[in-house]
Amino acid sequence: MNQIISIENLPVIVPIFPLSKCVLLPKAILPLNIFEPRYLEMIEDAIKSDKYIGIIQPSIDKKKKLETENVGCIGKISTYVENDDGTFIVKLTGICRFKIIEEVFSDKLYRKMRVDYHDFIEDLNLEEISNSIDRDKLLNVISDYLNVNDLTTDWSVITDTDTEILINAFAMLSPFSAKEKQALLEASNIENRSEILIALSELSIASRNKNNNFMQ
Repeated sequence: MNQIISIENLPVIVPIFPLSKCVLLPKAILPLNIFEPRYLEMIEDAIKSDKYIGIIQPSIDKKKKLETENVGCIGKISTYVENDDGTFIVKLTGICRFKIIEEVFSDKLYRKMRVDYHDFIEDLNLEEISNSIDRDKLLNVISDYLNVNDLTTDWSVITDTDTEILINAFAMLSPFSAKEKQALLEASNIENRSEILIALSELSIASRNKNNNFMQ
């Protein structure tokens, strides 16, 4: 998935997979277990065509007309396995965020949206990010977050991971609220996302430490 992709190569009409408290971010991997009939149809159609699907959260504000958030992320199916029972295990690689323009009529079980990518063209940049991100602080926060939540991981994998991929993967995997996840998704750039991620993590760490001290 390292080939150069331009906006012109991305589909304007995108099949949509709404997932609560789940976001897809550029260059990160999202594993999916597909079993609902409408999304099985979506995956089968995507596999037969360009392999693109859009991940978006259901609307946090229930008054929104489209019943989804305005910003999501398109991903491309990088690997998939069809199980004996007809369900799929899919790995989706994040490509570029988008804004929804409108819903498009479809005779499919799943929904389709017309989208625009121009506000997020930097997502397609394959160059290394700037040095403005404090990687040491980021790693310290991740370490503290894992420790207070009694989580273990192969630390060498984390330290060897590219900074942008590390930020996006940690943002996707952390159990933040739907609103917080959307804020991470809509961050203006990777530096801003890193700042939001560190702030949310520090709040979570402080809250967990406070609860632990109260229980002692």
